[in-house]
Amino acid sequence: MQTAHEETATGMMDMHTPDPTFDRDGLFDTGPEQAFDEITTLAAKLCDTPMAVVSLLDERRQWFKSRVGVALESTPREIAFCGLTVERKAFTLIGDAHAHPRFAENPLVTGPPHIRFYAGAPLVMSNGTAIGSLAVLDTVPRTLDTGQQQLLEVLSRQVVAQIELRRTVRRLSGVLRELNRSDELLRLSNRELEKKVAERTSELLRLNARLSSQIEQHSSEARGSQAIIDSLPGIFYLYDREGHFLRWNRNFELITGYSQDEIRQLQPLDFFSTQQEKDLVEQRILRAFTHGSASVEANLLTKGGKHIPYLFTGVRIEFNGRQCVSGMGVDITERRSAEESLRLRNRAIQASVNAIIITDLEGNIEYANPAFERMTGYPIRETLGRNCRFLQSDDREQAGIAAIREAIAAREESSALLRNYRKDGEMFWNDVHIAPVRGQDGEVTHFVGVLNDISAIKHYEYELERHANFDALTALANRNVLKDRIRHSIATAERHDEWVTVGFMDLDNFKFINDSLGHNVGDELLKQVAKRLLACLREQDTVARYGGDEFAFVIIGEKDEKTIAMLMNRILRTVELPFLVEGHKLFVSCSIGLSFYPKDGGDVDTLLKNADTAMYRAKEKGRNNFQFYTPAMNQRVTERLSLESRLRQALLKNEFVLHYQPKVDLKSGRIVGVEALLRWKPSAGSTVSPATFIPLAEETGLIVPIGEWVLYTACAQNKQLQQAGLPPLRVAVNISARQFNPETLVHMVGDALVTTGLDPGLLELELTESLVMQNPDEAIEVLGHLKAMGLRIAIDDFGTGYSSLSHLQRFPVDRLKIDQSFVRDIGADPNDAIIARAVISLGHSLGMSVIAEGVSNREQLAFLKENGCDEMQGFLFSMPIPIDELDALLKSNPTLSMH
Repeated sequence: MQTAHEETATGMMDMHTPDPTFDRDGLFDTGPEQAFDEITTLAAKLCDTPMAVVSLLDERRQWFKSRVGVALESTPREIAFCGLTVERKAFTLIGDAHAHPRFAENPLVTGPPHIRFYAGAPLVMSNGTAIGSLAVLDTVPRTLDTGQQQLLEVLSRQVVAQIELRRTVRRLSGVLRELNRSDELLRLSNRELEKKVAERTSELLRLNARLSSQIEQHSSEARGSQAIIDSLPGIFYLYDREGHFLRWNRNFELITGYSQDEIRQLQPLDFFSTQQEKDLVEQRILRAFTHGSASVEANLLTKGGKHIPYLFTGVRIEFNGRQCVSGMGVDITERRSAEESLRLRNRAIQASVNAIIITDLEGNIEYANPAFERMTGYPIRETLGRNCRFLQSDDREQAGIAAIREAIAAREESSALLRNYRKDGEMFWNDVHIAPVRGQDGEVTHFVGVLNDISAIKHYEYELERHANFDALTALANRNVLKDRIRHSIATAERHDEWVTVGFMDLDNFKFINDSLGHNVGDELLKQVAKRLLACLREQDTVARYGGDEFAFVIIGEKDEKTIAMLMNRILRTVELPFLVEGHKLFVSCSIGLSFYPKDGGDVDTLLKNADTAMYRAKEKGRNNFQFYTPAMNQRVTERLSLESRLRQALLKNEFVLHYQPKVDLKSGRIVGVEALLRWKPSAGSTVSPATFIPLAEETGLIVPIGEWVLYTACAQNKQLQQAGLPPLRVAVNISARQFNPETLVHMVGDALVTTGLDPGLLELELTESLVMQNPDEAIEVLGHLKAMGLRIAIDDFGTGYSSLSHLQRFPVDRLKIDQSFVRDIGADPNDAIIARAVISLGHSLGMSVIAEGVSNREQLAFLKENGCDEMQGFLFSMPIPIDELDALLKSNPTLSMH
C-alpha cells in the first residue's frame, strides 16, 4: 500500500479526468444544501477538527460544495489537496503538510487557511470515477485514529449517495419528459396512421367497386385508377387466392427493388425471410379471405436483402369475378424505434436500486418500481391509485411533509427527510427527492419521486450521539457530561447549602509507558485506572475521563476537607499499586488538584480551571500528591502563561542567541569542538534561564521550531568561522525528544547542511540516553540514516538512563558523554567515580570515544585523564561564550594545562 508521499510522483503523471456530468447535473456553483452541510459538520465533530469540506474537482478548479471553518469557495485545481485523494481513489492522510514534498510550498499551507493537516476520503461514483473528497483539515500537525478514519469513509459514501440521488432524479425527470414526448408522438402517429389507413381503405373499396363494374367497359379509366394507386403512400397490392399479384403501385416496386415482371412471378410469402414470419403472414392472409379483413406486423424482405418493419393490412374484395385481397403496407421503423427507446427507459427505472414513484398532481401513485415494493413491503397492485400520504400512517406532524406540500404547490423540485412506515408497521427514515415532469406545453403533469431508505445512517447517528456522552475507551462520562453534572451539583448545593468538590487527576509519566510499550498497553492501563478510581468514590459521585491521561471527578455534599484528604490519599495509594498489563508489571502514580464550590468558584469553568491549576502545583511539588487550590496558585499560572506567550514571540523577534562551550582533547589540551547552547535574551527584560524556558518549550512543542533554528544557526556560524580562516571545528547540537521524528529529522538535518554548506563530518548530534531507549529499533534506523550522511552521533547524559548493552552495541554511535552529575562529585563520592570509570571503559570497549561534561576543578581533570577519558568540557577551561568571543578564543589558540 502506497503512502501519500510515495504516490505523489506517479499521481502527477496519471491525473484522472473528472466526471464530465458535473455541469449537466447542476452540482457546481449551487447554494448550500442541508444534507451535505450536516455530513460536513458531523465529520468535523467526529474528527475533532476546526475545518471540514466536501470538495468537487473539474478540469480547472476545486469547488467546495459544503464547508465548515473554510472561507474559500473554490481553489485552482493544481493546489487542491483533494487532487491527491482523487488520483489515489483511496483514503489519504497528510499528518504535516510542511513535511510533504507536494504541499510544503502550497499557498493553502503557507497562507490562509494555513493547512497543516489533511485527511480525505474519496468520493467514488458507481461508475468508478473519483470526483472529489470529504476531508477534515487542521492548522496543526496531527493524525486520526482508526475509528475516525472509518467514520470519515462512511460519511464520504453518504456524500456519494446524495450526489447519485440527485443525478438519478434529474435523469428520471429527463426520461419522463422524453417518455411523455415519445408517447404523445406515438399516439399521434398511430391516430394519423389509422386515419390514413381508414381513408385509403375506404377510398380503395370505392375504387375497387367502381373498377369491378366498369373495368371491361372503361379500359381507359384503368390507367386513371393506376395513377390513383401510384399516388398512395406506402405500398399497395392486390392478389388472388392463388397468391398471384394482380395490381400494385409504383412504391411497391421502388421499395422492394423488384421489376413488374419479377413481381408477377412472386407470391406474398416470398417477401418474408423467416419461417416464423411466413407462417404468421399466411395465417393472416387466410383470415382476410375467411373473415373479410386482417393485419400483421412483419419485416419486409427487399431484393437487396434489407429487412424493413411494416404494418400490412388487407380486405377481401371481388375483382373480375373472383375473390382477392386488396391492401396496403406502411413503414413502421420510426414507431418501432420509439417503442424500443421506451422499453429501455422503462427497464432502467425497473432495475433502479432506489424506490421510484410517479404521481399525479394530487399525489396519487400512478407508477411504482419493484424497489418500492422491496422498501415498503406494499405490493405494487395495492399501491397504484393510493395517495402517498398512506406511507406516513398517522405520523403527519412532520416538518418534511410541509416542505413537500409547498414544493408540489409551487411545482418545484424539493428534498425532505420523512418518517415512513412499512406495511408491517416498522418505521424507516426516507430521504425523498421529488421533481416535476412537464409536458410538451411546459405545464407540469406529474411528479417523480425517488425514495432512499437511510434508516441505517440515522441509527448510526443515534449511536454516535450516545457515544458523544461517554468515553469510548473507559466507558466513563466525558467532559460534556462532567460539566453538566458540575452545573447540576452547583444548583443542588446552592439550594441545600452544601459543598461540591471538583477534582483533576493526571497520571505521572504515562507518556513514557505509552511511547515505549505501545498504545495498546497504554489504553489497557487507562481502563484499569478508571476501574480503580470508580471503586474509590461513591456511586452518586461522577468520574469522567477528561482527555488523554487526565481524569476528573465530582463529589457532592462533603464539607470536611480532612475527609476529602483521606479520600485523596486512598486514591493515591490505590493508583500506585502495580498494574499487570499484557505481561508487564507497571507502576504509575498520579497528581491530583482540588477546588471547592462555593469557596473556589461559583461556575463550572472556574472550578475546573482552579482544580487544574492545583493539579499542576502537585506536579511541581514532586508528583504523587494532591493539592487544594489556593488563590496564590493563580499567580504562578499567570506567570507561566506570560512566559509561554513571550516564548512564542521570541523566535519571531530574534531574541535567541547561541553560546558555545569548547570541547578539549585531554591528550593535546587543544580545542577540538564546541557544543551549541541556547540562550534567550528578551528585548525587554533580563535573560531567561534555559532551566526555565527549555522545559516549557518541550511541553508546548515550541522546541521543534526553536530546535530547527538552533541547528541551522550552529551550522551557519561554524561555516562562517571556516570562511574567516579558522581550521575546521566540530559543532555539537542537542536534539530533543520532540524533534526525533523519523519522518522529518533526517530531512531537516540534510536541508540544514545543504543550505549552509557545512561538511557533514563537522556536525555532531547529541541525543539523550532516555530518548534513544524509548524505541530502540526506530532509533537505530534513524541514526543509521544520519550516519550514512556522514554525521557524528553522541549519547548525552549517559549513565542516567537504562540502556541495554545489546542495544548500545547496535547503535551507530561515535561518542558517549558522561553526565555532569557523575563528574561533579568525583573525589567526594566513590560511587560517582566508579560509574565514571565504568562509562569510560564501556565506551572504549565498544569503539567509542568518551567525553565528560561539567568539569570544574583540577581533581576532576586529573581523574578523567588518569582513567583515559578522551575529551572534556566545563568551566575549568571555558564557560559557554558568544560566537564573537569564540572567534577570538580560537584565534588565540589556547591549550589546557594538564598540571
